[in-house]
Amino acid sequence: MRIASVFIHPISGSFSGGYRLPIRAGVCFVLLAVLFFYPLAAVKAQYQPVDIPALKRSIALAKMDTAKSRLYGILGWELRFADRKEAEKLADEMIRIASRGKDHRLLAQAYKIKGFLRVLEQKIEECLAMYKLSMEQAKLANDGYTLAHVTGLIAGMYQDKGDFDRMIQYFLEGLQIAERYQVDEMIAFLSNCIGEAYSDAGRPISVSLPYYKRALEIENRIQNWQYVGMIWSNIAKDNMLSGNKREAEKAAEQAISYINRKADRAYVYATVTTDIGEMYLGIGKYREAEGYLLKSLHILDSLGTKDNVLIPLGALSKLYEKTNEAGKANVYARRLLALSTAYKSKRYQRDSYEVLSSVAKKTGFPELALKYYELYKLFNDSLFNETREKTIAEAENRVKLIQKELEVKYEAEKKAKENEALKLSNLGLQNRTIAAIIIAFLLLVLGVVLVMANRAKTRKNRQLEMQKKIIEQQSAEKDTLIREINHRVKNNLQVISSLLNLQAYSLTDPEAIDALRDSHKRVKAISLIHQKLYGFETIAAIPLEEYISSLFTDLKTVYAATDVELVCVTQPRELYLDIESAVPVGLILNEVITNALKYAFSNGQPGILSIQVSDDIEKGYTIIIHDNGVGLPAGFDTVQSGSLGFRIIKELTRQLRGQYQYTSGSGTTFTLQFPNSNLRSKMSS
Repeated sequence: MRIASVFIHPISGSFSGGYRLPIRAGVCFVLLAVLFFYPLAAVKAQYQPVDIPALKRSIALAKMDTAKSRLYGILGWELRFADRKEAEKLADEMIRIASRGKDHRLLAQAYKIKGFLRVLEQKIEECLAMYKLSMEQAKLANDGYTLAHVTGLIAGMYQDKGDFDRMIQYFLEGLQIAERYQVDEMIAFLSNCIGEAYSDAGRPISVSLPYYKRALEIENRIQNWQYVGMIWSNIAKDNMLSGNKREAEKAAEQAISYINRKADRAYVYATVTTDIGEMYLGIGKYREAEGYLLKSLHILDSLGTKDNVLIPLGALSKLYEKTNEAGKANVYARRLLALSTAYKSKRYQRDSYEVLSSVAKKTGFPELALKYYELYKLFNDSLFNETREKTIAEAENRVKLIQKELEVKYEAEKKAKENEALKLSNLGLQNRTIAAIIIAFLLLVLGVVLVMANRAKTRKNRQLEMQKKIIEQQSAEKDTLIREINHRVKNNLQVISSLLNLQAYSLTDPEAIDALRDSHKRVKAISLIHQKLYGFETIAAIPLEEYISSLFTDLKTVYAATDVELVCVTQPRELYLDIESAVPVGLILNEVITNALKYAFSNGQPGILSIQVSDDIEKGYTIIIHDNGVGLPAGFDTVQSGSLGFRIIKELTRQLRGQYQYTSGSGTTFTLQFPNSNLRSKMSS
């Protein structure tokens, strides 16, 4: 995507120059365009480069401060990459002139330029402050175009940081602003950006396609054919990412047909050819990809937009690496590394090191390949760590939100049932009053009363039947909601478990790896509880024997204890673990079984792990776990042990209001007892 710098000349608009006039005529034309057509130009931005020498001559000839200030804005935006200091000075001069004349539109443009310069310097807080000032001035000027544009620039900034959630949020806000001010060109542009954003965030094409179609409808109506081609190229790339090769090639053909309707070979043409090149690279048509990517790179180099060449450079270096053209891959990867380092783009620095590592390995330089690979891992881990904490926090927040929604819904259903019971009570009182009247009337007209009583009975039966159906339906809906939350909680816990596992693979410290894997197993044990609650027909409890077997199988696989067998006996046969005690009991079982598999059979000898669960009215429930392994070390005290596992067992036993003990002799035996309010034998429902 090229969101952050698509609007090359938001001030110059359609007067940025597609051909050259004689010097004097060109100067006059630029002045007239700025003075009389500025509002229209600000809306209909094009993508062609400005003739900077002619623009500077126009500034020298301008007599009015307002005209100069607007020309400063065009030149400042054009120089934002090539000469940041000059662009900063021009923006400051714009602010000085515009502040004196209270020209809010020009102030908005000046602060926008200063904000973009802060982005290039990686000063995010200062950038956001400048963009905020720009939007405040745009509101005073009733300039919906600039409001929407700056919101889009903020989205592009978060895109460069890999923050997809904020990127999409700001694009959607920008679209709402454009719709409120009815700026069709900006609606089309931001709709296309949102489609690209959803694609970059990994959403399916069914999510992005409606936004592409909306952008196409507007651009087709105003006959902006090159931008229509750009949208089709995005659709082509989305189809490629979704595995729809045929649809991707069809969309690419559409893109080519539209961009060739104009002879112009500027920014939009380069953007489209880049997308098409990436699409062909993705489906394995390397020669076609090479042609489009080289054409795009040539155009972007001629335009001087150095930030935009990162994309074709990255694609070309990967292409030549795949086709084993090491020399070309090395050239483009090194150029990509130099530019991405200058612009502090971690993503492309990572990609360049990956290609350089592969090239060095293929050309017989293993030490250099290892050095580049270490740099690739460094940048890759940095990108991963920036999003890991945010992903976990968002998953936890989503779980809490779902739980809160279900609690509110449950309370509403409870109050509804209470109200229904009150209504039934009132109806019964009313019916008794009517019955008393009917009895008195029966003495006079027995036949009529019998008929009326029969009708009343029939009506009441129908009402009761209807109420019964409503209650059954509400109960089924509640069960469905609870299953859904268990399913979502299970999925979120699996995401957290996977993140912990991935992090463990990236570490080298054995203690850190063990700590992460122990946490991974504990999260997996809790996830297994929610999986059973979701999959079992009774949503309030899980079968204990089945849960123990599943947990043992998982842990046995983790520790490769293939020669250890499980003997699990419950008395009575079917015991169930309710949802309140499921998590503490499950974590205790996880810790004890883990200790047995890790230490009881450490020499690889075969063994048996026996688990017995019994129900006693007086003592409550007893769980006995015994292994025939090596037993506890002499003098080992579980109470004084500083092990995290034993501390977890102790705290969870306290929560269950129970007690436990370890004994050693012909192996190790762990006994847990807790009141039978937490377990029950086979339920009646």
